[in-house]
Amino acid sequence: MASLPIFITAVANSSDDPAFPLLFTWSTHEAQVKEVLVIPDDEWLDQHKIEQNLHDLDEQQLYEFGFEGSDILAEWTNEFDTDVIYALDPELITTLVNATYDIKGLDPSFEVQSIHHWFEEQGVNLTKALEEQGHHTPLHLLAPDELIIQLLQIAAEHDLIDPNDLIVEE
Repeated sequence: MASLPIFITAVANSSDDPAFPLLFTWSTHEAQVKEVLVIPDDEWLDQHKIEQNLHDLDEQQLYEFGFEGSDILAEWTNEFDTDVIYALDPELITTLVNATYDIKGLDPSFEVQSIHHWFEEQGVNLTKALEEQGHHTPLHLLAPDELIIQLLQIAAEHDLIDPNDLIVEE
């Protein structure tokens, strides 16, 4: 079995002009799912606004329940012991990850690549695997935690990770 990679997704401030994250969701090497709201940096808000989004996240929720970028980076430093993490939309996630690191004047210690590429490297066609499950909702329309859980389940079904490692919400 291959080592479980980190899968990541995010919600951006805007679908038309994404500049900074509102939420990050990722998997761990133990197949757990973590999710964190991001308190916007003042510099981000000086240049961009938070638009209405599919997840109804607004500025008040971010300040009330979110975490500072430095806290998120500290957690990632402890958890991301890899050079590559995988995302459905690597360009978008790279933009949002870079914005988070930029507020502290740092560069990411990892690269974001396509989740489709990782599954292909493992001999699994992600689109076909989704169809075989009877899953017809496009992945980009799933809630972030549901997307990560779906990816972990497909990896488990194809013996890429141990199904006993999955923590499935009931």
